[in-house]
Amino acid sequence: MKNKSSIKRRNQNEENWKSLRTTRDDLSLDRTLPTGQSFRWQKVEEEYDDENDENQKYSTYVGVIGRRVVQIRERMEFEEEEEKSYETTIEFRVLNTNESNICKDEDKENGEEEEEQVTKDVRAYFNLDDPIPLKDLFEQFSKADPYRFGRLSAYVRGARTLRQPPAECLISFVCSSNNNIARIKKMVESLCEKYGEELVCNVSSGRSDRSSGGSAKDDEENEVNDKEEMNDSKIYHAFPTVEQLAEKCDEQTLRDLGFGYRAKFIPAMAKELVKRGGEAYLLKLRDAPQTEEEKCRAITELTSLPGVGPKVAGCAALFSLDKKSVVPVDTHVWQLAREHFDPNGELASMETTAATTKGNANEEEAEQQRHKESSTPTTPTKQKDKPLSITPKMMKKCEEMLVSIYGAYAGYAHTALFVAELPTVRESLPEHLRTPTKADKKRGEKNEKKPKKKKRKFLVDGENKSDDDGA
Repeated sequence: MKNKSSIKRRNQNEENWKSLRTTRDDLSLDRTLPTGQSFRWQKVEEEYDDENDENQKYSTYVGVIGRRVVQIRERMEFEEEEEKSYETTIEFRVLNTNESNICKDEDKENGEEEEEQVTKDVRAYFNLDDPIPLKDLFEQFSKADPYRFGRLSAYVRGARTLRQPPAECLISFVCSSNNNIARIKKMVESLCEKYGEELVCNVSSGRSDRSSGGSAKDDEENEVNDKEEMNDSKIYHAFPTVEQLAEKCDEQTLRDLGFGYRAKFIPAMAKELVKRGGEAYLLKLRDAPQTEEEKCRAITELTSLPGVGPKVAGCAALFSLDKKSVVPVDTHVWQLAREHFDPNGELASMETTAATTKGNANEEEAEQQRHKESSTPTTPTKQKDKPLSITPKMMKKCEEMLVSIYGAYAGYAHTALFVAELPTVRESLPEHLRTPTKADKKRGEKNEKKPKKKKRKFLVDGENKSDDDGA
């Protein structure tokens, strides 16, 4: 999939858009899709029918849900009043031709049923059928934590926790270990292109039915439009099934694709998942009762798979297995928890400084680094030069701290708090709401250590004056 794309919207295809039946309070695309939960969405630009209409405002993404290529947009509807205000409507459509669900007259009833099923599937992916609306949850979080969440809620409105296919989510987060979002997306896309099913679609418009037997002029126009659509066609890929990966995927191919030490875990994990029942095995973990015991069992099951440590297991449990109180803890979450929720210094007292996390024995490069450090004479190093190591014990303590504040939906609160730390969102926050970065703290320490400027004394009209006295 190319990095840049342009979606051209045409009047004759507006009927292909379907409402997701939700509001901005329950889903913001910009606060949900590019936030590191899923790595299959790309923001695109739309070409408007009327470029002079300033009321046409869209935030549009294209991604893959199952075997469907989905284009989704947040359409802002302006209302002319004393002050201009707007509401948003979330709409989507399916772009690949074999899944476009265009209803034919002779099969209208079946087509309507299929369209309704598509809407249900997309709503399920965005977790929109949760019994408690996100707006109500944010109000609960704000009451429980007025100091931090209450002040942030307006800036992370609609930051939703997704409900992804479990195997896709789990394998994607194996790719995320010691990685950044851009590189993770590249890895996931490479995996899909190599092993996933091709999904052919027309990115400029949904393919519409055309009647034959019209005038020569109509036939000529249809032929031109068909050629345009053929030129605009694009191939996406479904995420490969665990069966496809177990059969075809190998370590060397993944290393050639740039997966590094992660390359050996994905084939091994796929084979082990097939032994346990594949996607159905993971769905059983999702469908288990929502109890603390079942949450712990799911984490234990996941961490018994090759390449899965507690952080990856936590992400998969929260973003695909309905374990809503799970708080995946990385260095970013640890820092924000220490800054805002640790008045007694419990988290600070647990910090250690090591090159890697002790509890994650699955990572080849981490193991090599540990061996190198243990066998090589060390020289005194300042503590600030070493990366922070988050152990499983620290993760558990951090999770317990957030669960004690936010309760059974602590994972959802975590999502919103994490979104507020992303650079694009952080820039929109008032200065006093921004979690201080290490650079901010260093600057503050330097300013505190800087000696105060001595007052200069000089003569003005024969009298002694200082800087504070003025001339």
